Amino acid sequence: MKKIISFVLLLSLSVSATAQSGRIRISFVGFDCYRETWDDILQSDGKGDEVYFNFGFNLAGRNGNTKLTYEKRTNVYGDATGPFSNRISVGSCVDLFGGARGGIKAGDNYRCNDIIGEYDMADGDILTVFPTAWEYDPIADNRNAFTSTMSGFYNSLNQKIGPFMLGFNVLTGNLGAVVFQGTTMGLQKLIRAGGDQGELGKPGTRPIGMEKLGDFTPKFLALNTPNLGTIANSNMGFGQGVIAVNYDEAAVGNLRDHGNYTILIKVEFFPSPAANPAPPPPAPRNGSTPPPPPPPAPRNGYTPPPPPPVTGNNNAAGNYRKASRPEINTGNSIAGKWTGTYGNGAGNTPNFYCFQLNTNGSMQLLDPNGNTIASGNYTFVNNQLTGHYTYNGSGTFSVSAILDATGTLNGTWGSGSNVQGGGKWIMTKK
Repeated sequence: MKKIISFVLLLSLSVSATAQSGRIRISFVGFDCYRETWDDILQSDGKGDEVYFNFGFNLAGRNGNTKLTYEKRTNVYGDATGPFSNRISVGSCVDLFGGARGGIKAGDNYRCNDIIGEYDMADGDILTVFPTAWEYDPIADNRNAFTSTMSGFYNSLNQKIGPFMLGFNVLTGNLGAVVFQGTTMGLQKLIRAGGDQGELGKPGTRPIGMEKLGDFTPKFLALNTPNLGTIANSNMGFGQGVIAVNYDEAAVGNLRDHGNYTILIKVEFFPSPAANPAPPPPAPRNGSTPPPPPPPAPRNGYTPPPPPPVTGNNNAAGNYRKASRPEINTGNSIAGKWTGTYGNGAGNTPNFYCFQLNTNGSMQLLDPNGNTIASGNYTFVNNQLTGHYTYNGSGTFSVSAILDATGTLNGTWGSGSNVQGGGKWIMTKK
């Protein structure tokens, strides 16, 4: 209980985790035996307990679609003496003469660092892990029946777990990646551990956590991407990122078999690299004015016209139809030098703005000293001016205006081929 409380407190104090894609690694890092299971007095299968562990993996998308399932079984741990040399020696049991150490009893523990699953997870994916401990006897074995039943349950689980996990966040106290009872997702009495084995207590390989008559419902971890960073960096009492899953048979009324084991599982998460930021706009070349808004600070009282962000195509001819020569009004009413101001948004001031409109349909954008800083083309038909200009190595901008009765051009400007969206401008002929 103290470990569970510490787990909750540590998670509630963790830094905020953000949902993102990445790679998850699950490792089996050991187990603790608080109370061994019932065994036959002759110890024909070895001294004390012999156990192995099974891990079922089920990866689903945020909408409940199954991406993969996988089962991983460990070696057998316990007495590895004599005919049992194919096991991993764990435990402190001894024979009648105080030798041949091995075999698990209450108080024994084992630590390792065995990777049992590693998967890529997209943002919103959910990985459920079913860790189970099995008391091993080389007689009846119910693991195959268990895994077969589980494989038929995964699709149903995925349809339920997606909406269920949406409301869980480790930072709000709704723990989104902890141990759940199988009954949470409607998993009821999953396996009967063999009639005689359950009812009469006969030896046989069975899951630890079984009820008295053989019913067994596993626990599972639910790991979703919004919480993986916090889980992987939290110490829950057994080390950073380690989650403890306990099966206590006495707690479910099985005082005959009375096994009590905790499985330790480590979670590591490696977020996908962040996308590289967009490169900065190119530096001015040949004295041109850089285009990105807001405009740079005035120089000698001059603020350059307001180009939006740089486009990928610096060729005006590639973006605009060449001016139709018959439509160009070559009269003195429009050709010439026009000077005024422009603004952003709804305003048409206070920035200097100057066009040189030529009789051949070409135009230049001039600074206060009369230097050309951008070039383009224009048309003037029925007192309406439309045009575009391009900075050297920079962006293209478009303008439109009406020539009113007072000889004033009132217009708008925009980026690319858009003649609106940037602001307004006003000019008179000088």
